[in-house]
Order: sequence, then structure tokens, then C-alpha cells
Amino acid sequence: MTDRENRRTDPAEGAVAIEYRIGHLQERLVHEEIAEQGMRIEARGDTVVVTGTAPTTECRETIERVVREELAGVPVRTDIVVADSTAPDRSEELA
Repeated sequence: MTDRENRRTDPAEGAVAIEYRIGHLQERLVHEEIAEQGMRIEARGDTVVVTGTAPTTECRETIERVVREELAGVPVRTDIVVADSTAPDRSEELA
């Protein structure tokens, strides 16, 4: 196997590439798309996990679209919940 083939199959190099892509995704979410800073994005093995809370369903959909675009070809698991912004149906009782 040549040095070039070794570099292509080196798992450590793949991990660096994933971290670079995650960093680019974070930059894009903060600066280009929706100014979203509350997402946690981390590599777990060969899968990238995205977790956090989005203010609206539309925002969550935008985040998921950007994640798919930036991490195409990488297994991704998302766990993004939408914040409940509805008014409570009763008053809160304080003791």
C-alpha cells in the first residue's frame, strides 16, 4: 500500500475531516443562516449528533437542512426540540 492509500484510509484523518466539517457547520449556523448558537454538534464514532432547542419548527427545519447540506455522506442523528412558547392555561401557584 502506498503512502497515498494509507492517508486515505487512516481513521484519524477521517476524524479530523469530520471535526473540520462540524466546525464549518457551526460557523454557517451562527453567521450565514439563522444565527443559531444553541446547537450542540459532536462526533460520536462515525456518527455526528446534533442536539438542542430551536425557537420554532421552521428554525428546526432550517437547521436540519443546513446539517444535511454540510454533512452530506456522514451519518447524522438529530435531537432538536422546539421550544414551547404557548401561554400557560392556568396561573402558576407559588408557595
